[in-house]
Amino acid sequence: MKKLMVLAALLLIVSPAFAQTASKDGTPAIYIAGDQGPTSPVRADYEYSTCGSMDCVPTTGGSHDGWAEYFITTVYNNTGQSLHLVELGFPCCGPPTDIYGWVVWTNVGGMVPPSGPANTADFFGEFTPVDPAPDTFPPTVYTYIDISAAGVVIAPGAYWCFGYDVTGNGGQVDYNGTDTYGWYGGTWDPDAGWGRTAVLQVKANFSGGNPTEESSWGAVKALYR
Repeated sequence: MKKLMVLAALLLIVSPAFAQTASKDGTPAIYIAGDQGPTSPVRADYEYSTCGSMDCVPTTGGSHDGWAEYFITTVYNNTGQSLHLVELGFPCCGPPTDIYGWVVWTNVGGMVPPSGPANTADFFGEFTPVDPAPDTFPPTVYTYIDISAAGVVIAPGAYWCFGYDVTGNGGQVDYNGTDTYGWYGGTWDPDAGWGRTAVLQVKANFSGGNPTEESSWGAVKALYR
């Protein structure tokens, strides 16, 4: 209880101060906002966003060098069915990502971040942000990534994690009760401590089978050469 009270007090103190920054050192951000851009036409059995609604518009953001190199979140598959991931969506800007641009861990054992950095992900691939400018703030244009061919299947009852490499700025909102994390200082730093929630979304279809090993690291990597 004491820990929760301390966190709540921290959020009250930190949130206003960081509402207009893309860095954890409090450096003010320069607003260079653009249009939201078109939304994805893909419809799926399962849709999830850390924002609470799909394609929500970020109100703030974090930079790759001042906030975190990667943004991720952990999700519990409570659908009772296997989920075949078909699309990831991130409001972001910047240059193309490296091979670990998008990342998915299929079972992290609880509502916690992975135990290792992005290169420990079970599935991964490159992508190029639709908005190439590195300094759009807040980033409002979504990049939608078709990962249906990667064979990512989440088992019923599994805690899994997904996210992406921030090469410019990544979209965020004020902390809304959903925990997200940023790779900062060699660890997964909770965004809640800074009064933020990173905006991350995913779409999936129900799958009759269980996760298979047909898409190994090598097989997935080959898809993005």
